[in-house]
Amino acid sequence: LVDVIVGHANADFDVFASMLACKKLYPEALLLFSGSCERNVREFITLHKHIVEITRLRDIDLDRITRLIIVDTKRAGRLGIFERLIKRKKVTIHLYDHHPRGPKDMRGERKEIKEVGATTTILTRILKRRRIPLSRLEATILALGIYEDTGSFTFPSTTREDLEAVSWLLSKGANLSLVSDFLTRELSTSQVTL
Repeated sequence: LVDVIVGHANADFDVFASMLACKKLYPEALLLFSGSCERNVREFITLHKHIVEITRLRDIDLDRITRLIIVDTKRAGRLGIFERLIKRKKVTIHLYDHHPRGPKDMRGERKEIKEVGATTTILTRILKRRRIPLSRLEATILALGIYEDTGSFTFPSTTREDLEAVSWLLSKGANLSLVSDFLTRELSTSQVTL
């Protein structure tokens, strides 16, 4: 019996932070990416690989998965290889997402869906409610997820809940300098030339 936490392909910080938050709720679950990650997420993971263990796809037998914990999407088509597990009767689906509902949404046995600026906000509220402790680095990663998906609180989808979630993360030691380092990316010389 294997639980897997996964998000949409081309994972951004909201996916990564949501996966990390879910790991606090499902401690036995494995973290897997359904495809590639954005460059800044890959760089962050490389620098901080000691805090989170990502399982590689080739190291798991998909037929052993009994529960998929899916973050930041309700669309099976965004899950890469995991899409084929959605219709299997023996696989339980738990969904955590902040996107508006749509006709192609997956069904889940458990759903935490709320239209806020980031999926990480939903999970941060759950962690706070359950009084689950976070390290400073974990709080920083969760803040990164919220800052990125709200455009540092400038996108119209930003809600009061997003601001309250980050306020709580700051009280847990989230490092805004680190958040800024990973969100502010200058163009490389080759990108400027192009």
